[in-house]
Amino acid sequence: MPGPDRRAHAPTLLSFAQQRLWFLDRLRPGRPDHNVPTAVRLRGRLDQEALTRALTEVVRRHEVLRGRIVDTEDGPRHVAEPVETFVPTITDLTHTPAEQAWQRARELVAADLATPFDLGTAPMLRARLIRIAPDDHLLLLVIHHIACDGWSLSVLWQEFSAAYGAAVDGRPIALADLPVQYADFADWQRSHQAGTAMLDQLAYWREHLADLSPSVLPTDRARPAEWSGRGDQVEIEIPAELAERIRTLGRAHEVTPFMTLLAAFQVLLARCTGQSDVTVGTPISGRTRIEVEPLVGFFVNTLVLRTDLSGDPGFTDVLARVRRGAVEAYAHQDVPFERLVQELRPERDLGQHPLFTVMFQLEDPPSLPSGLPGLEVSAHQIPNDVAKFDIEVSMTDGGDRFTGVIRYAADLFDRDTVRQLSEGFRALLDQLVDSPERPISAWETPPGLRVCRPAPATLGTESEPAAETEPETGPATETELLVLETWAEVLGVTPDGVDSDFFELGGHSLLASKVMSRLGRALDLELPVALLFYHPTVAELADGIDAALLADLGAAAETEPLPAGKARHP
Repeated sequence: MPGPDRRAHAPTLLSFAQQRLWFLDRLRPGRPDHNVPTAVRLRGRLDQEALTRALTEVVRRHEVLRGRIVDTEDGPRHVAEPVETFVPTITDLTHTPAEQAWQRARELVAADLATPFDLGTAPMLRARLIRIAPDDHLLLLVIHHIACDGWSLSVLWQEFSAAYGAAVDGRPIALADLPVQYADFADWQRSHQAGTAMLDQLAYWREHLADLSPSVLPTDRARPAEWSGRGDQVEIEIPAELAERIRTLGRAHEVTPFMTLLAAFQVLLARCTGQSDVTVGTPISGRTRIEVEPLVGFFVNTLVLRTDLSGDPGFTDVLARVRRGAVEAYAHQDVPFERLVQELRPERDLGQHPLFTVMFQLEDPPSLPSGLPGLEVSAHQIPNDVAKFDIEVSMTDGGDRFTGVIRYAADLFDRDTVRQLSEGFRALLDQLVDSPERPISAWETPPGLRVCRPAPATLGTESEPAAETEPETGPATETELLVLETWAEVLGVTPDGVDSDFFELGGHSLLASKVMSRLGRALDLELPVALLFYHPTVAELADGIDAALLADLGAAAETEPLPAGKARHP
């Protein structure tokens, strides 16, 4: 992956993952949904100047941390800015009583985490050092997900540790040169999308996910028309004795702890949903080339793991099915999830994640700075009240036991419901590992767990004669004509009439953003991208634009609210 000869600060392509986050930011502006925080407590004699130098050196090395996103006629582009755009914030609370100082520190952490990034303004990293006492500090970093992932935090802390140690000793900060930058990866990713290997991988996913119906747990409340992101979490723990039995069973059947835990959770999902076709998402590092291993950036990809639990298998058979599915998914991991959504074009709904609603992952313990002269370093836990999925199980392998949390959408579930899910997972896992040969129908449902009975097979019925379709109607207003012409330019396909649907014509999130950007410029009006997802036909979008125009001119007291109900998902 040779780095191209790029001019400093010249706009560069976004990766597919970055492009999707940029679009989601435009679709739902002013939200902190994709803020990635990490915080450490530093006790001892801290050299504040060395800390600032170390952080600045990390930002200098990684262009993606000091960049911004610009919207161009050809789509969004990344522009790296000088390192001087990064300025850490120092907050001194040493003159405040300790208890009040910590309360104020927690308030500052919550406020920083809740503050959204402006993707059009560099940098993508905010840092705050809070002085609680002369020998007690809290360092908080908040990074937009568009510039980092979990692996990146490990890279960042390793480089920070080395740079801080050098600065404290008065030595030059001499970290190994980076072979490439994130922009080089994004360019390489784009150039490889039309290759034979990528097309073969796409063909696998089309076949594997054909006729997919995402697993959806029964909820306490109706799904809202649009995802709010409000969330909460409950803890989950697999004690040492059970964890050892999990590892022993895994070794006997050549599966990893992740696969064993996933298999048990998919059995739980099948029991709760009444479906034998179970689907979850899981993150994977996405760093398949050695050049990108030392980079900070958004490389992580999402795999869709689909397991067929039909035929009342024993848990050992379930393990084999999960292992086979996971290995196949890993072998086809180069297809970006964003490209997969575009190719499969699932039913779109702003209130639900596409392809899956449940995420499951097993992670290593979070990394921390190490070897800082004169300092004791410990993790500072940050509450997470943002939900990206209906349910997200995030577990950590602590060596002797598995711990973690189940994050959930507070719009859908009560805390007690998710607590029962957590307890049910542990209880069912104990049963499965204890008698892995028994068929899954024989396992007892943990008490208190809400479950659905399997739906009976649908009987064949005679199909109704197809209704006669009305002929398409041509544009009747100037706005409808403008919309139709803009669609034709962007999609390369001329709509048949005003009832044509943007997404049925091949539209997707990036093209939707381009359409609304062009329409906004033509009308000198700020048009939200969400308007197209709620009004996907030419006629509906034209009506929505006309209403926005009237509101902008002051002819209406307030803009007509977006309708409730089904909406298109990005």
